[in-house]
Amino acid sequence: MSVRVFRSSGKAIEGGRTAVDDGALTEDGAIAAVVIDSSRQAMWACSFNDGTWAPEEITLPEDLLTVPATGEAGHGDWLHRWQQHIISRL
Repeated sequence: MSVRVFRSSGKAIEGGRTAVDDGALTEDGAIAAVVIDSSRQAMWACSFNDGTWAPEEITLPEDLLTVPATGEAGHGDWLHRWQQHIISRL
């Protein structure tokens, strides 16, 4: 699974489509993206779990709405919870 954080839904969709084209999607995997604002609040999320170019919008649970920056305390925990959320959707 690949997880990326973006500042716009357009960039998230473009990044997801590129990853699908590059073969990053495995049979049991998913490509997912989160769009955050300047205060690191999640604004939109999507996945490309069916291998198509069409993103599927994801509703995030409360515990995933604040995205700690890479290197900040809690970032690794957030990534784990995000991955578990995506895996539960497969």
